[in-house]
Amino acid sequence: MSPIEHPLKAIKQNAAECMQTAAAQVLSFFNPSITVDEVIKAVPIYVENGEKIGTSPGHLAAYFAQVGYKTTFYVFDVELFDRSWKNFSPGEVLAGLRKRQKYIPDNSWLAKYHHILVAGFELYVKSGGTFAFRPLSTKLLRELLDDAPYLLMVNSTYLNQEPKQRYDQKADAFKPDATSGRSLTHAVTCAGYRDSKFLIVDPDPPRDTTPHRWIAENHLIASIMAAQTESDNFLIKVTPNP
Repeated sequence: MSPIEHPLKAIKQNAAECMQTAAAQVLSFFNPSITVDEVIKAVPIYVENGEKIGTSPGHLAAYFAQVGYKTTFYVFDVELFDRSWKNFSPGEVLAGLRKRQKYIPDNSWLAKYHHILVAGFELYVKSGGTFAFRPLSTKLLRELLDDAPYLLMVNSTYLNQEPKQRYDQKADAFKPDATSGRSLTHAVTCAGYRDSKFLIVDPDPPRDTTPHRWIAENHLIASIMAAQTESDNFLIKVTPNP
């Protein structure tokens, strides 16, 4: 596969703002004046019992569509979505999500958050967004880089081979805790490919690590699928509407 690298400035995130920050990074490729604050005003960070739990993917995807971008949500999740929906229209996918809600196991992570997620996808469909159910592969990730970077969700615990994390409300930060912590999902921007490695632009890289990092293709794919822990294994591709 031919190498490619899009110039993209890294933006440092605050706690639990990775999706908004990665979104601002993606949009800065088309509109250098975009700020994280603009995205946050439109796409809230959810807080539950004092803990910042992040952002609804559907609401973020809807934001891209609402501000004038053709938006495709690439689904790799197998818990909330179903692979048999690959030929469904956006409306049919949404109908499937609504039906699926009744059968989510009570002991799953989705049991607490599916109502937020489905509400986000309802807005996304109303805003003109579409879904894609292509198999995850190096070929797909490289192909989507042809014209611009894209937003990509990973499990950062696996990506960085770090301990699980626990949210410290007083410090407004996640702290390493291998026993009582949880693995975290995280948004980055994918901006290049060469020598069997993908370039990610990370809003919150590990200490002493540059935000621009080349990640081996197999390791990145595993990190994406490890985000299944929160049904966050997806990517969002945007392009300007004609």
